[in-house]
Amino acid sequence: MLRAISRVLAVLVAVVAGPGPALSAQDDLIEVIVPKPGGPKDTRHIYTESLLSLALEKAGRKARLVQTKEDYSRDRLLQELVRGRDIHLAAEAPKADWEQQLLPIHIPIRKGIQGYRLFLINKQDQAAIANVRTLADFQRFPTGAGTQWSVRPLLEGAGFEVVTTENYQNLFEMLRLRRFITFGRGLNEIYSEQAKFGTVNENLIMEQTLCLFIPLPTYFFVSPAHPELARDIENGLKRMIADGSFDRHFMEFYAGSIRRAHLDRRKILTIANPTLSKQTPFDEPSYWYDPELMQRYTAKGH
Repeated sequence: MLRAISRVLAVLVAVVAGPGPALSAQDDLIEVIVPKPGGPKDTRHIYTESLLSLALEKAGRKARLVQTKEDYSRDRLLQELVRGRDIHLAAEAPKADWEQQLLPIHIPIRKGIQGYRLFLINKQDQAAIANVRTLADFQRFPTGAGTQWSVRPLLEGAGFEVVTTENYQNLFEMLRLRRFITFGRGLNEIYSEQAKFGTVNENLIMEQTLCLFIPLPTYFFVSPAHPELARDIENGLKRMIADGSFDRHFMEFYAGSIRRAHLDRRKILTIANPTLSKQTPFDEPSYWYDPELMQRYTAKGH
């Protein structure tokens, strides 16, 4: 993990807080504008930005990533991406309007692990949740989500009561106040969030018995104003997959979280994702997380 962090710091040293010219290039260095994080405790962008830089490098492009000054809502982000002037791409779970209006690169950048939903709760609720045996049992507990998150309609469609807000950080305060009982987070993000937001909520723990699986890839969505950028990213990602560097980068970031999750010890509940398009690459097994990847990684002494 230390190697991964060192690499990330080297990759992101050029990231600055403010937009520049649209996909400008000087001395073969292109400037790519990406969304700013959701707050000072939001580290979800580190993996996506480092992967983006590595993919462009693999495609033979040198890139300087620039974060926007403004924090866009999902709907506003889509509008700005369609224009492609002040932002060039974003890493998001798919929604129909995003797939129709933008240039999606149908390679799940987190290999689908964001769909393994574990839950942040207040520790006093663990005993009640431990008695859950069915999806219907679990639906009795109100859950939290962002107003415009892709997962919200999936949870509502499956019968959950979903309490929402626009602001990412406010969700953790609402959980502390028990405005809802569970807060589902991707396997890739829950541990860092529990550590960061646990400093202001001493009762914040990760629920120990359940996992809710939703087929939920994350893609790079590129502005239609920059098709050459989309081609470069797709080519770079495919080259990384072919030479093994994609899986190495993925495991350096997420192997620890996958181990800690102990999915084999949890009751796995499942809900469908009818919003996925026909372009979802289920026929490409190398694009998705497979437990054998962890076995190979461990066998190499990691």
